[in-house]
Amino acid sequence: MRNWTTSESRLVVAWAKEPEDVRRPIEALAHELERTPEAIKEFLRRRLPRDQWPWQRKPRWNRHERDAIERGQNPNGRTHAAFRKHKQRVEKRAEEIEHQPLTVSQVAHDIGRSRTTVQRLLKSGYLRRFKGGIAESSFEAFLREHPNLVPYTKLPPAQREWLVLNGFPDPSASVKVPSVRGLLE
Repeated sequence: MRNWTTSESRLVVAWAKEPEDVRRPIEALAHELERTPEAIKEFLRRRLPRDQWPWQRKPRWNRHERDAIERGQNPNGRTHAAFRKHKQRVEKRAEEIEHQPLTVSQVAHDIGRSRTTVQRLLKSGYLRRFKGGIAESSFEAFLREHPNLVPYTKLPPAQREWLVLNGFPDPSASVKVPSVRGLLE
């Protein structure tokens, strides 16, 4: 990659600030400087604020536009492929958020213990780390296999119910395990 000289950078910035109807194509400027149009764009992205870039930017996706495209309309003239790619990105982000590991604070609150105690449980192997947090599967296994380490009687009723639904064995609790029975009929 070649460094930009002062004269080249002045020429490119002056070109970018020219009015659109007077400005020559970026390909002609690239040929004159013996650079690619992508290199010129990258230089201008680093050098100029976003609102001074000399090329058209696509508008951001909004909810109304997505809904219109799903209905078969196309208000901003985007391609179906662009919409499909955007939809995939949004779904991937939602999936990543859904599969985030539990934090030490969350686990401490859920089992009614301190953060230090949760750190000790991690160190002793009762809980397992995953992506900088605590794996949900190890938390569920911990609730099933080591109920004696959770001060169950000191927790509020709503939290007790939540623990039972997540695998804590409490035969005295009157909590029904969720079921899909009836939904599929």
